[in-house]
Amino acid sequence: MKISEAVQKVKDVGLNVYTPKSKDTGFIKVYLKPMTKLLPNLSGNALKVLVALSSELKWDEVEIVLTRQEIERLTGLTKDTVRIALDELQEKMVIKRLGPNVRRSYTISNCYIRLGKKK
Repeated sequence: MKISEAVQKVKDVGLNVYTPKSKDTGFIKVYLKPMTKLLPNLSGNALKVLVALSSELKWDEVEIVLTRQEIERLTGLTKDTVRIALDELQEKMVIKRLGPNVRRSYTISNCYIRLGKKK
């Protein structure tokens, strides 16, 4: 998958992606080189879950608090598919799960995605 296709998938789920021509203040930065290396080894479901987690990034917080049910609702994926995608993202060190299953939070590696700075 090419970066332009990944960016389009992110846009298709309703998120804004920073591009040099974009003047939107609510965007995420996708780092091209690391993402280009990751994409051939990442399933489409894991990409959807990563986008869902990214949609909850806050500028001043490193943790994303999102329940599995919320991820299921955002992505349209089943419980088992979300679990497998989260396992895949953690195995590839894209995300880190924090806390117990009941009150789970996540961090996303700054190597791949960050929240764009508001001006």
